[in-house]
Amino acid sequence: MFQWIPPALLLSALLCIAYASLLHLWGGRSLRDLLIYAAAAAGGFAVGQLIGMLLQLPLPRIGQVHVVEASIFAWLALIGARELAGNRSR
Repeated sequence: MFQWIPPALLLSALLCIAYASLLHLWGGRSLRDLLIYAAAAAGGFAVGQLIGMLLQLPLPRIGQVHVVEASIFAWLALIGARELAGNRSR
């Protein structure tokens, strides 16, 4: 089954899940928080990947994945989602 999934997409998905899970372990309260974090990580990762492809900075990559740029934007999106979710529950 995994032979049909492009390696870059699989790596990106695994990194997004890992980032969302780490944030959820640190301060998440419910399954809803985890789903919000996963969506935010995926969106931020996609934006970072796009910016990495457009700017072509000489930063480390793994295959086609611009890991540094995508990770920075994923974490920024996660922090933003955490702040928004925290403000709603108060």
